[in-house]
Amino acid sequence: MSYNPKLEFFTFPLNHKEKDKTFRDFAIECLDVDKTKTDQEVFKACFEYFMSIPESGFAENDRLKKVLTWINNKDVNIHYDKKPSLFSSENVFAGVITGGKYGEDGILSNMEDKNQCQVLGRKKPVLKYFYIFVYLPINHNEGFFMIHSNSHEETITNIFRDYIATVFTKGEYKRPIVSKFCPKKFQDEFKNGALLTSFNFKTTFLDTIPSDDPILQEIDKFDINITITPSKKAQIPWNAAEKLMSIIGKHQFKGDKGSKELEDFDKVRMKTHNEGAKSSKSFSWDTKDKEFTPVVYLEGLTDIKYYTDGTPDFDTLKTYTMSLFNNEILPEIRKDLYVKKFD
Repeated sequence: MSYNPKLEFFTFPLNHKEKDKTFRDFAIECLDVDKTKTDQEVFKACFEYFMSIPESGFAENDRLKKVLTWINNKDVNIHYDKKPSLFSSENVFAGVITGGKYGEDGILSNMEDKNQCQVLGRKKPVLKYFYIFVYLPINHNEGFFMIHSNSHEETITNIFRDYIATVFTKGEYKRPIVSKFCPKKFQDEFKNGALLTSFNFKTTFLDTIPSDDPILQEIDKFDINITITPSKKAQIPWNAAEKLMSIIGKHQFKGDKGSKELEDFDKVRMKTHNEGAKSSKSFSWDTKDKEFTPVVYLEGLTDIKYYTDGTPDFDTLKTYTMSLFNNEILPEIRKDLYVKKFD
């Protein structure tokens, strides 16, 4: 697996008919927390509620065929000491959680002893390690989270997004809308003067290749990689990308067994270049929200170290995300905390 780790950001407001309901209200009304409890005690109750399902079993999504869980075994979980923990004064909890795919038959083997193998059944998820950062402001109604993933395949972002919405659907609180968020810090880096340089579409296609050649007859799975670039003279601003995507994305790649629109390919990226800033940025196409969002890839960030398997070092990721949150994200999502008071 070739890793290309990144961070994604999301916000979610509580969904109650009374728009000013806070996470404290949620805890009192839905978790039976006494209203005399301190903010730290209320936040701890929210954290324990959030972690209760992963700690006791699996947060499962049968449609996605993925789970979230926490393996409470020091001998098996090599990141046991990095379990999500509280930063109560900031209304934050962060740390490593495990999750992954299930639902496929397989064999678990050993490269040092091929005969040492066992059946990997459909109810046996393959768990990987992911870093989560969750902000639940006790006296406010909108939460925030960021999550790391390693690649398009190695991700739990979709099930974590679903889990967030599910746990805060309770009592009179309806399912919250979880929205992608991009810190202004990253937006500003590419907005001013950035031009579109390419669209790239990648997917794996299942099909047959008509041929009398017995070798080609055996090929029923191949990777498609399509790159579309403007002509050399074209100067297309980055903010025209979504309009172009609404046209280009509807083109189809067709095979004998079916077709797929370009916008529904497994991986869709747009690249831009800002000549003035001498920088290039990548965007990913969100097939759920039908929009381009800046992707914060960790490669090149000098603050992030890596383990030998290519995943980011979670201690350095913890330091980076906490600094990013306090210095860049919090002032943007909680402007009410930074309003200057005048006599």
